Amino acid sequence: MMLHLSLQDNQEPLYVQIYQQIKQQIRNGTLPENYQLPSKRQLAAQMHISVNTVSAAYSQLVSEGFLTAKPQKGFFVCHLDELIQKETAEEKPKQSVSTAPSLLVDFSINDVARDKFPFQAWRKAMNKCFNEYDPGLLTSTPPQGDYKLRQAIARYVYQARGVSCTAEQVIVGAGNDNLLQMLSYILDSSCTIGMENPVYHKAMHFFQRMGHRVESFPIDSHGLQVEPLEQYDNIAIYVTPSHQFPLGITMPVSRRIKLLNWTQEGSNRYIIEDDYDSEFRYNSRPVPALQSLDRNSRVIYLGTFSKSIAPSLRISYMVLPRPLLHQYQEQYLSFQSAVSRFEQEVLHEFIISGHFETHLNKMRKLYRTRGQELIQALAVFGDAIQISGEGAGLYLTVQLKNGLSETEMCQKAEKNGVKVYPISPYFNGEVPEEHQSKVLLGFGALTENQMQLGVSLLYKAWM
Repeated sequence: MMLHLSLQDNQEPLYVQIYQQIKQQIRNGTLPENYQLPSKRQLAAQMHISVNTVSAAYSQLVSEGFLTAKPQKGFFVCHLDELIQKETAEEKPKQSVSTAPSLLVDFSINDVARDKFPFQAWRKAMNKCFNEYDPGLLTSTPPQGDYKLRQAIARYVYQARGVSCTAEQVIVGAGNDNLLQMLSYILDSSCTIGMENPVYHKAMHFFQRMGHRVESFPIDSHGLQVEPLEQYDNIAIYVTPSHQFPLGITMPVSRRIKLLNWTQEGSNRYIIEDDYDSEFRYNSRPVPALQSLDRNSRVIYLGTFSKSIAPSLRISYMVLPRPLLHQYQEQYLSFQSAVSRFEQEVLHEFIISGHFETHLNKMRKLYRTRGQELIQALAVFGDAIQISGEGAGLYLTVQLKNGLSETEMCQKAEKNGVKVYPISPYFNGEVPEEHQSKVLLGFGALTENQMQLGVSLLYKAWM
């Protein structure tokens, strides 16, 4: 065994040099399996270094499994399988060359008014929560989430949406993906998931990846059609009744009652109600949640703070009916909460202090104004477009009637520096004729000037 040590100041420590050289000799086969290394004292004497230096190197090699220490015998090289390495041709990353101009206006359907975030109020909530003498902040969060926050959420959803629940039924999650993962475990993979068509495809793909059979069901002008569901049992139907995504339809109470009655006419039937942007309704009072009509514990309610506060907050909540709550407590309580305790404490303070309600009121007025400004800007198209979904949410659905396809609309818009969002990816199968040549235009993050510019560029592109 040959070792070469350097005593220069800029070299690695001596024990590291010994460790690296012995490891390399083991890996390249110079030191074979069962080869006995010199004792620590012998090697220290040979290299004129301290025994402690050799001991540190040997200890690291033992801990990594390159050496084994046999009592009263010494240190021996361990057996190592040869590492298989498949030779592959190196691929150079492809350089994408874009001929489109840089993006000038993005009608994003997921963005919010970031410039209106209540930094001062949020900072106050953080300062009030950050108490170095509060040991509770340093403990792990209960699996369902901080109890005080769950109480605040239960009060809020009852006052704002009519959702009847207790804090024990509320589960806090790190966004809807986290909650859907929990729900997938609770419902079991044998449960079929029914989705609206068109559908919030992110949820659909998530359930498919979790092993569920997913079926699509058509919607009409009143939302999800109930008749096609009648042959199914052991199924949970995922719906967006207050503001259907992406068409913007509001399910009337008659259809809601029909859907709730359907859950009682078979076995193991549930409804997953995603109330993703219910806070923002402009032409009337917010429609009570479907869950508020449920008298048989069949509705699973999902809500989020991503639209009402900020997407980066990544805090959502789920209200479980009591039969499923028992299953959750049996199957999922061993999982830790994915949301930090500190963030939950701050959100709790933000809600109970009244800052959340104040912020919501301001954002409703702002988004109502921005939606109206976008509609006024689109008036330049005259009868060439049809607008829908203007009564709620942070986006409009726009249908062009001059013969351009949806693909052409998106491509021409992008060539002119504008990003619009096609509706076809949300359909399973072919897009019905009445929904062709439609795109989504979000307005949450855009100022009036940005919307005016975007619409003028769209007019140039489309007309």
